[in-house]
Parts: sequence; C-alpha cells; structure tokens
Amino acid sequence: MNKSDKAAIHAGDDKQSNQLNAYKGAQLGEKPGNAQGKQLDNDQGDQMNANQDYQGQLLAKIFNIQPQPLQKELTETAVRIQLDASIQVNIQTGLNVYTNNFIENGIRALSITFPTVEGLIGEDSFRMLSRKLLSHEVKASFDWAEYGITLPTFIEGQEALEIYPFLSEVAELDWAIHGVQRQADKEFAPSTFASLETGDTDLLCFIAAPGLQLLNFWFPVVDLYQLIHDPYLQSEEGILVRKALLEKITTSINNAINMGTARSLVLWRAEYKAQFEYVTDAQADVIQKISAQASVNDVIDTIGTHNIDLTEWLSKAISTKLIFAVA
Repeated sequence: MNKSDKAAIHAGDDKQSNQLNAYKGAQLGEKPGNAQGKQLDNDQGDQMNANQDYQGQLLAKIFNIQPQPLQKELTETAVRIQLDASIQVNIQTGLNVYTNNFIENGIRALSITFPTVEGLIGEDSFRMLSRKLLSHEVKASFDWAEYGITLPTFIEGQEALEIYPFLSEVAELDWAIHGVQRQADKEFAPSTFASLETGDTDLLCFIAAPGLQLLNFWFPVVDLYQLIHDPYLQSEEGILVRKALLEKITTSINNAINMGTARSLVLWRAEYKAQFEYVTDAQADVIQKISAQASVNDVIDTIGTHNIDLTEWLSKAISTKLIFAVA
C-alpha cells in the first residue's frame, strides 16, 4: 500500500469521524450555528422536494403510464380472440351453408335425372338414398347433369331397398333416358332415303337417331316407367287401368326370376323426347348393325336373315325417326 492510498484512507476516516460526531451532537441536542442551520434546512428541503418529485414520477409511471400499454395490449388480445372466434364461427357457418347447399342441389339434380326411382320409393326415401350417394360418390364434374352414373349399382348394395329388386334397372333406364336427352341434335333428312334406290348400298349407311342404343332388362321397366309418368294413371278416371297395370307388373316381377334371358329394349331420341320400346331378338340384331354403322347392304342382309319385311321395317324406322338419314 503506498502513501497516497493510506492518506486517502485516513482522509476518509476523518470525514466519517466528523460526520459521526455531527450526528452524535445532533442526537444530544447540540444546535449548529445559524448559517450552518439555514444551509442544512435548505439542503434537507431540496432533498425532500427531490424525493417527492421522484416518488411522483415513480407513481406516475406505475399508475398512469405503465397500465395504459398493458390495458391496451389486453384489450387488443381480447379483441383478437373475439375476432378469431368470430372468424372460426363464420368459417364453420359458411361451410355448413355450403354443405347444405351442395346436398340440396345434389338431391334436386338426382331427382331430375331419376324421376322414376323417386316416384317408386317416395320423396323421403329418395332423399335418404341421394344423401348416401352424395357422401359415397365424389362429384367429379361441375355439371350436376353428369352426376349419378353409379346410382344403379349403388342401389344394389342397399339392404333397405331389397324389397325393390327392380329398382336398379329402373335407375339404369332413367340414366339412359337422361343421357339420350342430352345428345347433340341431328338433322332429320327424309329426302336422303331416295338414294337407297339409286346409290351403292355397300357405300351407304343409315344415320341413326341421337342416342340410339340397346339395353337389356329382366324386370318390366317400361310398365314401371308408365306407372309413374302416365298422367292418366294418376287421375281418378285411370284408377281401374292403374290397378290392372299394377297386377301386370307384379306378375312380371315374379316371372322375371324364371326368365332365361333378359328382354331387349331400344332407346333413341326422336325430336326432343326420348323414345323406347321392347324389341325382339331379330329386331335387336338389326339395331346393333345400325349402331355399329354397318353398310346399308349389311343391314338389309340382316333383315332378310330374320325374315323381317324390309318395306314395313323401313317405313316404321323412318316414321318413328329411329333413323334420320342415309349417307
């Protein structure tokens, strides 16, 4: 330790000693001189004022300044939570609305595509069936008219519909009719049939009606379709006819189990409405030739093979617009 360090220590000791003596003197009642007293009073007053100012500032910071950001933060957090909850509620509400609209649009579209199915099982049962299909089968196209191709197969897997063994075939017919109705139009050109007498029948073909096709059914789908769509059968005047048709349908359904082969049905669109009727196996062969765009000569040969009257067949095919032209 050097001298300066020691001197500083002693100086500090002396200062502390003087302060201690002054403190003792004050404790014993000793009064300082007037000048010194005034100075002390002023110093103490200034110190008290400074302390009061500091305490005031501290209190202001604690009670006036700091709570404000905290309250603002809490308020903003509460608002944000409310907004988040509101957004979630709005999103869920929107999804519910979308889902309900999707289901209702789907049911409505399916009822348009499968009116016979709905008519046979009733509106409530059809809604349930449609809901199941909509939850099972993804809608792959924007157009609802293209939805429902799997319904016939879907029906077969529904235990609740086993009492309607014919329903899947009715759905198949509804879907086929729906598809034919959406086929592009063709121009009916009867004048072109004159070329059958003057042209080379090996180079000519019959132009089929829009949607011409053959379908095979075991159950009496034509009678079932008529039962639902014939306005007369829905009237009071048609009660007896409806009853007779129901008896016929019941017999046909029972006999379907013992049938060796399914019945052929030809479907096409004449003008703006689909047409369909049962045909014999021979007539079905002719239709297949036309659908395959075989030459007129091949079609005529098939007609001859089955001993069908060519003139009669051709006249009916043109009048019913089963064929639209020759080209």
